[in-house]
This record gives sequence, structure tokens and C-alpha cells, in this order.
Amino acid sequence: MARIPLLTAADANDSNRDVLQRDVNLYYALGHVPGAARAFSQMGLWLRFESTLDTRLRELAILTVGYVERAVYEWAHHIELGYQFGVTDADIERLIAELEGQDTDLEPIAKHVISAAREVAVDGAMTDATWAALAPEFGTEKMIELTTAIAFYCAIVRVLKTLQLDLEPEAQQFIDRWPLPQD
Repeated sequence: MARIPLLTAADANDSNRDVLQRDVNLYYALGHVPGAARAFSQMGLWLRFESTLDTRLRELAILTVGYVERAVYEWAHHIELGYQFGVTDADIERLIAELEGQDTDLEPIAKHVISAAREVAVDGAMTDATWAALAPEFGTEKMIELTTAIAFYCAIVRVLKTLQLDLEPEAQQFIDRWPLPQD
């Protein structure tokens, strides 16, 4: 159960109406501080629609953060979003296998993106080896975009877990299909 009361669309006023239009608990929580909600939204929308990073690879990075952090809310929502941006069930199976230490036939660039996201989420930074594997392929701009995306979703996970936001019922299907391991 969430640590704070969630706003609803009925709570919309001139200061928060725009952020409460997003029908998810994250924005019903952040709507208490409309400026924070807008900042979160702006960054997320930029990453989703303006970044030059390959959308499937971006979603694999975000899913990695959700998986290693055991963040149910993030994991479920980005399985759904991942499907919209080219992630397949086979990708999710391979991502889980890679994160559980198994080698898969996932293409090398995707493996490096998963490693990068795992390293940043767990250790706070990408290793030199992972950076060196990605940088020739991505170049400076995409390396910054990848790093920013991973760091942003690490921040979101910390907000979600601290506020203890509940998963919306319609997103439960993704957890039922792809449950996170219990540590």
C-alpha cells in the first residue's frame, strides 16, 4: 500500500491538471508536487520520443534496472512499453537468462546494454570494459543518452519503492506472465 494518498483525476486543479491526465499511480503520487511530476514526465518523454538511442535497446536497459532492483511497478510497466518499442517475449526470456548468469543468443550490443544497466543499477557506474564495448558502436551522444536513461530509471525505481506505489490492476498481467524472483 502506498505511503502517501494517491490523487485522482477528480483532484485535478489548475496547478496539476496536466500531470494527473497520466492514468498511472506514479503521477497520482507525484501530482502532489506538480513541478516534480512535470520534470519526471518531461525527461521520460524526451527519452521515449526524442532520444536517438535505439528504442528496443533502451527498453532492455530499463527492464534490466527493474529486474535487478526487483521493482515490480517498473518491471510491469516497461514490459508493456517494451512491447510497443520492439521488445519481444524472446527478448525478455533472454534478458532474464543473461541477468541470471546464462549465456544466450542475444546479439552482442544488447548483451552490452544489459551489462551496462546492471552495472549502473548495482554498482553505480558502468565498468570500463562495458563502456569500451559500447562506445565504438554508440559514439559519445548515444553513450550519454544510454547513461542518462539508465540513471533516470534508477531514480524512478527509488521513488517507486520508497513511496511503495501499488501496481495498477491492468498492469498485473505482466507480472503474472513475467514474475520477478523473490530474493
